[in-house]
Amino acid sequence: MKGYERYIRDVKSGAVRTGLYIKQAVERFCAFREREDIYFDADVVDNCETFISSIRHFLGKSSGKPFILSDWQSFVLANIFGLKWKATGFRVCNETYIQVARKAGKDAFMAAIALYMLIVDGEASPEIACLANSREQARILFEYVQKFAHSIDPKSDYLKAYRNYLKMPSNNGVVKVFSADASKLDGLNVNLFCIDEFHEARDRKLYDVMKSSQGMREQPLGVIITTAGFNLDGPCHDMFELSVQILAGVKEMDNFFPFIWSLDEDDDWTEPVNFIKCQPNLGVTVSEEFMLAEVKKAQVDSTALSGVLTKTFNKWVQSKITWIPQPIIANLMQRVNLEEFRGKTCVMGCDLSSVNDISSISIMFPPDDTNDKYVFKTWTFLPEATIKEHPNRALYEKFVDEGSLITTNGNVCDYDYIEGVIYEIHQTCPINAIYLDKWNATQFQIDLTDAGYNVNEFSQAVGNYNAATKEFERLAREGRMIIDKCYNVLWQFGNACLKSDINGNQKVTKENSSSGKKVDSVISMTTALGGYLKNPVDNDMSIFVI
Repeated sequence: MKGYERYIRDVKSGAVRTGLYIKQAVERFCAFREREDIYFDADVVDNCETFISSIRHFLGKSSGKPFILSDWQSFVLANIFGLKWKATGFRVCNETYIQVARKAGKDAFMAAIALYMLIVDGEASPEIACLANSREQARILFEYVQKFAHSIDPKSDYLKAYRNYLKMPSNNGVVKVFSADASKLDGLNVNLFCIDEFHEARDRKLYDVMKSSQGMREQPLGVIITTAGFNLDGPCHDMFELSVQILAGVKEMDNFFPFIWSLDEDDDWTEPVNFIKCQPNLGVTVSEEFMLAEVKKAQVDSTALSGVLTKTFNKWVQSKITWIPQPIIANLMQRVNLEEFRGKTCVMGCDLSSVNDISSISIMFPPDDTNDKYVFKTWTFLPEATIKEHPNRALYEKFVDEGSLITTNGNVCDYDYIEGVIYEIHQTCPINAIYLDKWNATQFQIDLTDAGYNVNEFSQAVGNYNAATKEFERLAREGRMIIDKCYNVLWQFGNACLKSDINGNQKVTKENSSSGKKVDSVISMTTALGGYLKNPVDNDMSIFVI
């Protein structure tokens, strides 16, 4: 049985565990083979695989051994080279997006495709471009091309290798290596371009130049292969989202073929049974022991987590320096009903906006004889007029429907309304102390003090937050806290990363100044904990009454 047929069978039967996106890719391929305007050229796929098997590896334990395709790689080749239009005989696919975890052999696979397109495909004067976001990264791919070429033509009778290009004089073909400087790529006539690690691209200029260079080619092909990354505003994530829509049938682009090996939304990435979903070469180029070691590293070092999730588990994340992973926060969440805490003392932390942005207040109940965990409940506020024109409007409207975002009248922060909410909280659960930064909130502080509350300044300086930040993370990772369950707060933890000063002090901040990323509720929670650490509260102490 052909490798691609075996992969289709095993994915459908569940013999090979795959995520939703690969299941959809299999269904799409099978549907294409049944279409009246498309036929499947099995001979071309066989020729491609036969050619690739003549290539020999040059690294590690596989050095000197022939390139034996894994079934998943055979499936990709069947999609790219096997599906053809009946009307023209040309390939249906002229672009493919492959997102797979690192160490899956992606550079070797892409280099093999490049050599096939140079030598066997039959395009006149083939021109192939190896690209990445740095010349060094592009040269890694090009080195594979050169070494593979040497393995099939050791005497250079047909393939001539130079520093930055490989030539095939008999068909006037060439493979070139380029950096990401799109301004220097004019005048190309590329039939195949290969972009490695596209997730690092800051813009789509390189991609656009490559696509425009293929205008004169009858059967052009673009191969974008990458792991997931951090830049959710970049061109790679845009292509990922387009791929998801195509696989789901939301958008139709017959020429575009996406392959995304990733975990499903609810999968536990620490469970070995799920590893193969993001790493199809498990047991071939990657061992389960390696992935378990990566899991352990991420569990004990929060600064390593994002890199492990993106590279080893092929997950898009929002920050290069994740503070506390969302799965940990999600496991701490449960509904917090104030009535169940009636009469118990709490402390409050505030993070207030200056004009028309999100404001947040959080209360924290410290452990006592009846509960050994720290309990947090948060309220967030946003002027109603702000939502209507905000980039996050759809998301904010979901929060409003959920009840985790309170809209106030007008287009500026309504401190009077927030004071009213604080008063209602205090009637149920006495507030021992309120902590806030007086910047942007001087009058608010005065008003609360005049009303009889115990208001304390809590500076936003990094050094002042260091103890609270580290203690919050410790408590969270040990499962010693309860956070009121709501998607708003969970989303904000996904935006939270760490800011450090020269002395190694840390505090929570958002990754950049983008208005779409909010962490105000996370700040108000750590402020409440920070105030408590400086002035511990005894739940049995007498409380002033307002």
